[in-house]
Amino acid sequence: MTQNKSKAFKQRLLQVHSSVGITVSLLMYISIFFGIFTIFSPYIHVWEKPSRHFEIKHNEGIDYTSLLSPIINDPSFPNNNVIIKLPEFKSDPTLQITHRFVDAKVFNPNTEKELKDEGVNSQLSYFLNLMHQGQPIKFYGRIIYGFVAVAVMFLIIGGILLLLYSQFNNNANNQQSKFSTFHRKIFLWISIPLLIVTISGALMNIGYKGGGLLAYLLSNGEESNIYKLVKPVLSPNEEILKRLNIEAKMLPIGVLLNKARNVNPELIFEELILLNWKDITARIQIIGYNPTKPFLNGVYNRPKIILNAVDGSVLKNVKVLDRQWGVLLTDALYFLHLLFGVGILTKILVLITMIFSCFGIGFGVMLWLEKRAKKFDGKIVFYHWMGKLSLAIMIGVFLATAILFNLQWILPFDMNNRILVQESIFYLSWLATLPWSYFRINSYIAAKEFLFVSGILFIISSLLHCFVSGFTYFELYQKNMMSILWVDIGLVLLGCSLLFTAYILPKDRMGAKLFWNKK
Repeated sequence: MTQNKSKAFKQRLLQVHSSVGITVSLLMYISIFFGIFTIFSPYIHVWEKPSRHFEIKHNEGIDYTSLLSPIINDPSFPNNNVIIKLPEFKSDPTLQITHRFVDAKVFNPNTEKELKDEGVNSQLSYFLNLMHQGQPIKFYGRIIYGFVAVAVMFLIIGGILLLLYSQFNNNANNQQSKFSTFHRKIFLWISIPLLIVTISGALMNIGYKGGGLLAYLLSNGEESNIYKLVKPVLSPNEEILKRLNIEAKMLPIGVLLNKARNVNPELIFEELILLNWKDITARIQIIGYNPTKPFLNGVYNRPKIILNAVDGSVLKNVKVLDRQWGVLLTDALYFLHLLFGVGILTKILVLITMIFSCFGIGFGVMLWLEKRAKKFDGKIVFYHWMGKLSLAIMIGVFLATAILFNLQWILPFDMNNRILVQESIFYLSWLATLPWSYFRINSYIAAKEFLFVSGILFIISSLLHCFVSGFTYFELYQKNMMSILWVDIGLVLLGCSLLFTAYILPKDRMGAKLFWNKK
């Protein structure tokens, strides 16, 4: 009796795992696919904008006073709470002077000349991040993707239970058994990092966007936005200092930065906030990131030094560990997803993990389809709606994304409705892969076509960038524009890998059997 119950439990667990897996697989694949691009979002943000194409120099002798004075004296520019974003903040090589109510003024720190920023006419990296979050359908997309992350956590735990309680044959000798083996092994290898990513992703999507009911209960019905309740803890506002309207001479910002370095030499300075500038009450907030304490700062916990701008005296020195434990925990969870402050090697390791995740999902979908295809083997061509939909979503997305990258350098930056046109073509091209998948009865041929064209277009997008921007790969390396060069190299490698996959992919089901049955 006990043995029968155990067998029934395993069967039910496998059925639930299969049903939940095929339900959320495509959405999870989309999130991971665009999440791969989001890993390199700071680099893509620089690559997509011509104004960021200049030689990178570690210049610490910037004359902030000459840059700031014309802006502060401009009556149309607010002169309080002025924000200065320093070069290399989030890999952006420019120096930006901005305010929450006006557009940023962007400067080349080498020449100290103002640049013509593309602004809202260039949002490639931002759009890829929105696709990763499900944001195109606003609130509902974030909630759906949040529950998909929860479902993936369930699948990981359920999959581990299946491995513990069930005997699987690892000596694969046909397509179905090989798909099953690859699916199990891949997700077993990456289960821990994937679980961490999905937990933090679920928190970011459901925790805030879906926390309305919790906020309503905690505030006794006064507030339904949970962020408004936690904001005083995560991002407390500094005390408002009344301006006395007594003009005073400010210490040069370079001198104030040197004083701040002596106060906390571990900080990498990222932003400056000028308060009551040119008044006797003037202060400067110097906000940074402490690389010696990763996981604990960079998102909500941002260490800072506040100096008196008149005499340079230290008014406040907020270190990483000075914040409450809840803030440290929140930053740790966000760090595991956002990878804030990590180097290129760490990003590549996470990239490899996410690529394996995509392969694991792909093998799971193919396993589900193969079980149904075997019923028609040798009788008729297998033609299933899920197979065609999976082909359009999982392979067709490469084609649409490749077109998106090409449009970044084809469409003029001063074109009206540029973003609307670019994103519309992306959606239409992705949608067009679905009828083409149905039109091509042989899904193997359709997949080869999608992969081949996508590979060519990704390579062309890199070459097109070099042609339009006027920088060759060697010049990018020579002028230390490594963020841009990494994107170009990545696009070429991606294109070559897709071309290779299109070449080795079998042309029909019989060829697929021979391909997967190779030892």
